[in-house]
Amino acid sequence: MVDLRTGGALEAAAWKVRNLEDFGARLERAARRVDEIDRAHETAALVIFEAALTRSGRPIEEVRETVRRFEETFADEEEDLTIPRVSGILNVEGDSWFYDDPSIRTIVGQLLGQFQHRVTQYNYVSEHEVLRRWANSYDTKLFIRRRIHETEPIVGAVEGVDLPLMQYLRAAAGGDTIVPSPRIARVLVALGALEEGDAGDDYAVLAAAEGLALRLELPAPMVGEMLTRLAAEDHLQFPEPPAPERPEEGAEEAGDAAGATATGGGGSGGTDGEAGKPSAEDRAARKAARAEARRGAEPTRVQDPQAKDAPGTSEEAGDKPEPAAPESGAEDAPGKEG
Repeated sequence: MVDLRTGGALEAAAWKVRNLEDFGARLERAARRVDEIDRAHETAALVIFEAALTRSGRPIEEVRETVRRFEETFADEEEDLTIPRVSGILNVEGDSWFYDDPSIRTIVGQLLGQFQHRVTQYNYVSEHEVLRRWANSYDTKLFIRRRIHETEPIVGAVEGVDLPLMQYLRAAAGGDTIVPSPRIARVLVALGALEEGDAGDDYAVLAAAEGLALRLELPAPMVGEMLTRLAAEDHLQFPEPPAPERPEEGAEEAGDAAGATATGGGGSGGTDGEAGKPSAEDRAARKAARAEARRGAEPTRVQDPQAKDAPGTSEEAGDKPEPAAPESGAEDAPGKEG
């Protein structure tokens, strides 16, 4: 069991979060919020469009409102907003959908093209499922873990896609991850899960947040939502793990006595270790008896002087009895016929 005060920082941080007084209510609110976001991100093409618009730096609610207006404007009951269709619409539309930023327009077009090519590599798999598999794939995680997200062959190949944008796309696509931010970093520092000097490192923030979610046994998006709400509070106060229990004095004494007995020391209620050992003279006598036995001589009876009840000692203490005469007569001697 990990000592929460001196052991792993992430284990201690998970204990602090789990033991918040209103942890259950916070968890319920985070679950509802994540469910709402997931329902709004069912169309893969709009997920890509929204993620690219976050590159503008505008508030996330403004970005989502732009995407909602786009969906309402071009929705068609007979034709879904697939990646090819959205790509065709944006190719002929003006820059107003991109906040008059040509670089964002370029990013949107390239991302749609990359995932359109990705979808064609699968048979009978929906566009949304293709995005989700990419977001949770081992390869995608490996590129980020090694801090080389720009070499990732799908999103990383698009110029202008930084780590926060890539993480936003992964989270919106249904990935088990979070989007690093200064607010989440501040809470992780307060929890002790992140060093204060690493608060500005998005890779370190991401690793700490995902590690915390793993130890809380919760999906990373829910933990990210909880951390974001905690960051909005004025004072961050968390419960401290209990101090490690100190063994009682009686247990220590019992352990010392057991150790002394195991090493041959005397103990109460028993015989001292030295008293049970034969003397040097006894050992020499036994050795001589074994040597005579090997030579065929009559072995000498050697008894332990401490064993008073050993068999045969009573016979040695007194005179040996005379052998009894045979009851049979001379006619019974061997060699005589009956």
